[in-house]
Amino acid sequence: MKKLILFMTMLIILLGTTTSFAEEKPQVAVLYVNNAKTTYDADVDNSILNNLAKCINSQKYVYVNGTPYIEKLKKAGVDDLSTAERADIIDAFSGEGIDYIVFVEVQPLVRKEKLSFFTYGIDITAVVPFKVIDLVNGKYLYNGKFSEKASDSTAFGGLGNKAIALKALDKINQQIATVLSNRLPAGKIR
Repeated sequence: MKKLILFMTMLIILLGTTTSFAEEKPQVAVLYVNNAKTTYDADVDNSILNNLAKCINSQKYVYVNGTPYIEKLKKAGVDDLSTAERADIIDAFSGEGIDYIVFVEVQPLVRKEKLSFFTYGIDITAVVPFKVIDLVNGKYLYNGKFSEKASDSTAFGGLGNKAIALKALDKINQQIATVLSNRLPAGKIR
């Protein structure tokens, strides 16, 4: 009987510890804005958001959709999140239980055509402001901008913007993944 009681006590302690570990995952709000204004915005969104979902995985973090917070910031007078003050962003999240903010904005893509005697080519430059903010300590973990150019050319023409733009965004996604893996803490900060 004593062994059964000891076993049940250990089981309860183990389950309580497991539950507390699950509650200790940091909540990461993702504020995503697509200002590319292309005909293939859905593909741009999928590229960026799928990468963020991989980086902010459910084993380490609680992924929080930041769309309601973007609206809250707009109501507070912050229309351009890439130039928003850190204090304004932190104020919008006060009392929400969010630990970190990841902000990603895809700015309008810049297209440049290249023409030579034998080939026709396209360069597309993608610029993505990127911020990671620690709300608990009120500081930036990362504040920067990624800019990547992708090119393609052909002797016959018929190049599409979408494939080239997605190449540039893939390079940016790799940089985002590197920053998040190196700078976004996996544990909850108290």
